[in-house]
Amino acid sequence: MPDSLQAFSFRALALLLLWWMLSGGAGWLFGTAAAALAAALSLRLTPPAAHRLRARRLPAFVAFFLLQSLRAGWDVARRTLHPALPLDPGLLSVAPRLPEGAPGWWLMLVISLLPGTLSVQRRGSSLEIHCLDAGLDVESDVRHAEAQIARLFGIELAADPTAAVRQ
Repeated sequence: MPDSLQAFSFRALALLLLWWMLSGGAGWLFGTAAAALAAALSLRLTPPAAHRLRARRLPAFVAFFLLQSLRAGWDVARRTLHPALPLDPGLLSVAPRLPEGAPGWWLMLVISLLPGTLSVQRRGSSLEIHCLDAGLDVESDVRHAEAQIARLFGIELAADPTAAVRQ
């Protein structure tokens, strides 16, 4: 089944299920037409993704995600409560190995959960990251997150194209 037909079928069935739950099972003819039209419009506005999540790999990613959230929260709390407020902010430029699209967006979102980091922007083949402490090995954390996301999407990562550049 081609990707667009599969995506249309999934979206139409999901919308039809939503219609059924909201309408109590009434108006199936109108609901089916509305679901089909909405699914077709959604395909036009958001084509099927080139990369799909691997559901069986989701639990490991959720564990990674929760651990990183705890680490980031601890890091911020420690810095906030430290009398000297140890900060050495800087920008780090990293060449991501994940393809653009959903995997690249997931990386940008997850980077914001790493201790002391925030995704700033992606410019072509470079990703800018703001760091609270430029002395930390942020690139290693980013590469680890990248590997976790690659595993989640079933993507084989190429060798590291370039090292991170501090600005």
